Amino acid sequence: MRTILTLAALAVAGPATAGPMDQPRWSADAVERKGSHELTMNLMFRRTGAGEWAVSARCETRDTRTGKWHARTGTGVAARSMGLILIDLRGLGRLVFNERSQEIFGTSPGCAQGIVDVGTGD
Repeated sequence: MRTILTLAALAVAGPATAGPMDQPRWSADAVERKGSHELTMNLMFRRTGAGEWAVSARCETRDTRTGKWHARTGTGVAARSMGLILIDLRGLGRLVFNERSQEIFGTSPGCAQGIVDVGTGD
């Protein structure tokens, strides 16, 4: 009986699959609104070691009233530490990504903060 229950539990659970952050490449995108300004952020991660990534970033600010926009880019590194991914981007500042809540925040005024969409980097 125990064997049948174990097999049933395994069938319901399905196969274990790695999440996007465990792949060789992954991305994180966020959009934030501040008054008439819309901020977007795209981070692309490329694995360089266990819990370490090379990161490229693009942040855009668009004024929804006038249509004017400004983009900034940067590159840097990221490392996993205690459930957080600490990101240091030269030229854009520092960000912290909370894996559990899927939220990102940081010091760069031109980059969106908040809940992110995590993807495979394609």
